[in-house]
Amino acid sequence: MNKKIFFLVFALIIVIVVVILTKKENTAFIENNEFLYDKAIDYIVKQIKLESHDKDKEDYQVFTDYEGFGIEEKDNKKVAYMWILQESYYIENNELQISEGSSMAYKFIFENNEVIDYEIPEDGSYYTSSIKNMFPDSIENKIMSFEMDNTKLKEKVKKHYSYIELPN
Repeated sequence: MNKKIFFLVFALIIVIVVVILTKKENTAFIENNEFLYDKAIDYIVKQIKLESHDKDKEDYQVFTDYEGFGIEEKDNKKVAYMWILQESYYIENNELQISEGSSMAYKFIFENNEVIDYEIPEDGSYYTSSIKNMFPDSIENKIMSFEMDNTKLKEKVKKHYSYIELPN
């Protein structure tokens, strides 16, 4: 009888350990840190401008819009979860040309309120698993089904390039 009790207690302990190790912790988002979203945007725009093969073309500009999903504090760092839509344009022969663009989820890591690193999801068959690894349970489903509306971004482009005739 002692062996059966020992076996049951051992099995129960194993089950509890597995549940604890596989369960993600609840995310407690912090307030009054929304300025970090703007810092993340500035960081990405600077990177795009540095790396773009069109950066020296006439009136090259990067336009962005974003959706913030939350900011949390972890190990003396802050982590911002967001979706960024970005497009860059330039003028050639008095016509607007699109340079580059993307619309994707980002995870930014901040230390002393400065970006120190960021992650984007992997492509293809690893996309879903990378989203699950990057984002807390509370927002991963939002990320998986999120579609960014480009209306604000298009208005920014239209306003900036109002000096030329733009196609509808």
